[in-house]
Amino acid sequence: MRPTQSQLAEAAGVSTATVDRVLNGRSGVSARTRQIVHNAARQIGYLPDDQPSGAPKRLIAILPKGNNDFIDDLRAHLTAEAAIMQGVTLDLPKVSGLEIAATVDALGAARDTDGIAVVAQSHPRVHDALLRLSARKVPVVTLLSDLPDTLRHAYVGIDNLRAGRLAGEVITRFLGPNPTGQIALFAGALAYRGHQEREVGLRQYLAEEAPELTILDIRESGDDPDRAFAQAADKLRDHPGLAAIYNAGGGTTGIARALQDAGRADTLIFVAHEATEANKALLLDGTLDAIIDQNAKREAQETLRILLAAARGTTHPPTQPLLHLILRENIPSDVIPTLPDPSQPEPAHHDSGYPA
Repeated sequence: MRPTQSQLAEAAGVSTATVDRVLNGRSGVSARTRQIVHNAARQIGYLPDDQPSGAPKRLIAILPKGNNDFIDDLRAHLTAEAAIMQGVTLDLPKVSGLEIAATVDALGAARDTDGIAVVAQSHPRVHDALLRLSARKVPVVTLLSDLPDTLRHAYVGIDNLRAGRLAGEVITRFLGPNPTGQIALFAGALAYRGHQEREVGLRQYLAEEAPELTILDIRESGDDPDRAFAQAADKLRDHPGLAAIYNAGGGTTGIARALQDAGRADTLIFVAHEATEANKALLLDGTLDAIIDQNAKREAQETLRILLAAARGTTHPPTQPLLHLILRENIPSDVIPTLPDPSQPEPAHHDSGYPA
């Protein structure tokens, strides 16, 4: 049985509040105390033994920059998880998610690395760059959106086809028996295979189970809330009888704003992805009806453990994250790690759990 946080606190000689701050990557704990907690966690088996074998390993995670809150959450979790692994350094270059050249350049610039994780578009130049890395024996994990024909080492992410089908089932159940009407479909960018698969999954499910529902032309927002707002406002104006919206990408807050401005937030079914703080708020106020989530923390852990094992010549069999359907009554309270600003002095911490 895995030890408890109380047992870890006792082993480390600190409070459970301090243990919680350390494990979630929050500020208010000295570097020495963090190291004590990490060492105790490995000694009692609370965390896997990631002690280095051989030279320190340098990993790279290439994530798109922009306005996607889920990517920001994933970046924070990757940083926090890497911080508790011994003998590991993690670089997190930011590239434009919609520029093929930026992704290719970032992959080509990945020198002297022991493993790479990448959120990448499906494009011949990206495929070529990944195949070149494979030829150099650099393990690659495709993250969130798979590229199975690139000889990548592993994929970490949900089954996006099933996610699209799940969205279809949720929409039809909310609409009731024998649903009819139109569905507006949005994606971040169809250059990502994962967004393509979500669209296919939705269309499959509706064709099988609700053929009277029709899908309007898809719109790509680039995960930009302002662009998504404008696109959604156009859809709502041009299709007053719209029954539902499925957003397969980012930019959900922009679509929500359009719904609220049009007075349709309470009358139209809206399903989107990722339980970010902003999306949870939309679920609470009724603008969003359901969220399909994929747990950024678990994906960060899986990604780093797979890459670290490959770099050390061992294996960590990947476990595909489960699809989580979140409604207002089961909103999670996951803590997104906020790492301290290294340019600022570390604040004093109090074992009472309350800030100074």
